[in-house]
Amino acid sequence: MFPWLDRVWRDWRADPVDRFGVVLFFVIATIVVSSLVNVGNSYGDSLLAHTMSGAALVTAARAAGMRRRAQRLAVVVVLLAVGTLAALSLAELFVPDGAVGPVDPRQSDPLWLILVLAVPVIVIRRIAQHTVVGGRTVLGAITAYLQIGVAYAALFSVNQVWSSSPPFGQTQPSSAFMYLSMTTMSTLGIGDIAPTTEVSRLLVSSEAVLGQVFLVTIVAIVVSQFAGTRKR
Repeated sequence: MFPWLDRVWRDWRADPVDRFGVVLFFVIATIVVSSLVNVGNSYGDSLLAHTMSGAALVTAARAAGMRRRAQRLAVVVVLLAVGTLAALSLAELFVPDGAVGPVDPRQSDPLWLILVLAVPVIVIRRIAQHTVVGGRTVLGAITAYLQIGVAYAALFSVNQVWSSSPPFGQTQPSSAFMYLSMTTMSTLGIGDIAPTTEVSRLLVSSEAVLGQVFLVTIVAIVVSQFAGTRKR
């Protein structure tokens, strides 16, 4: 039914190195799912969002050409985390509402925060090794840029869970943090969700600065070199 999808999958399995298009697909899927699903509602919703993040990490490890041992470690960690969430989502069916406690582990899982932070580091480290800039380098830069937004959305969520007072005026659903992250990183600054604590202001301002620095340095250099190569 979808021959192009089958061709992409075959090419990925044959030689996944530098094929950041597959990683970009899972990053975009993470953004879409996290924007529509509130992971604080249930472990099932958390499982759906975190599965996309785990797939992005595994594919990033393969696309970056990491050692076999490192790739296997990433797969094992993701499978254990996804399996734990799947078990918790089943157990949640037998747990009454309100029994989670004051600190919701569905929104403050430090393991998933580490996983989403690792993806842009892995991708940037790989594209920095490219001696010839091509389409895959451009896709890698775009992937790293969008994943930075995903990482900050996770940081906003953790900040809310562990903060003594609501860091954004009132308690926000986790889906709002992806919206806040993307509008902040693009310096759109709509202002309907505003930081009210020192830590939240630091996070928001650092994302705005980092997003613009990334655009005017890494992405701009990659695109300009790619355009020069195409012209020659």
